[in-house]
Amino acid sequence: MKKNLRNILVLAMGLMTTVSFAQTWDADSRTRIDMSGDADEMSTAQRATLGYTFSGSDWSIHGSTNVNYTFGTGNEAVIGVYEAYASTDLMGYASVTAGRQALDYGSGAIMSSNQWGADRKTWDGFTFGLNLDMADVTLGYATKTDSISGEEGSNSQMWLNASKAEGDWNANLLYMSTTIGAADAATAMGLDLSYAMMG
Repeated sequence: MKKNLRNILVLAMGLMTTVSFAQTWDADSRTRIDMSGDADEMSTAQRATLGYTFSGSDWSIHGSTNVNYTFGTGNEAVIGVYEAYASTDLMGYASVTAGRQALDYGSGAIMSSNQWGADRKTWDGFTFGLNLDMADVTLGYATKTDSISGEEGSNSQMWLNASKAEGDWNANLLYMSTTIGAADAATAMGLDLSYAMMG
């Protein structure tokens, strides 16, 4: 009887470990005041972002929403999905993320989520990351609906990003290719180098 009870307890502990997970909530709120215009009007816009992450040992699901409201206009608040993606770890060597993602690479001059702008940018697609000793490498692909033609996937982007940080310096190399409809692909490449001097 004691042996059976011991086996049941060991099995129960193993199952509890298997189904264990973590949850995190995060919130961000930003206020913008616009004092431009012919009559020097003051318009105050408020944006709040609420995010939630549900994760296990080698996977996670993340979602966040935007709430935008302009004071003094009488308009209702606008609510929309900001991020919604799932990611998994591949044996510690790589990771795959799929869904709507806010991405920032290097200085953000070529590809960023525009965090300080009124309209932030996200990408609907997937990213494949490699954890290499020489650099962190990310390969990504995203599509979106063409606002003019309305064709799904008529706009697409592919990118390759490599970053390395060591001591006081870091480097980031980004190559991106964008295709709109049947037009030829437009490419861009950027290299960011930075070095911290005297702390």
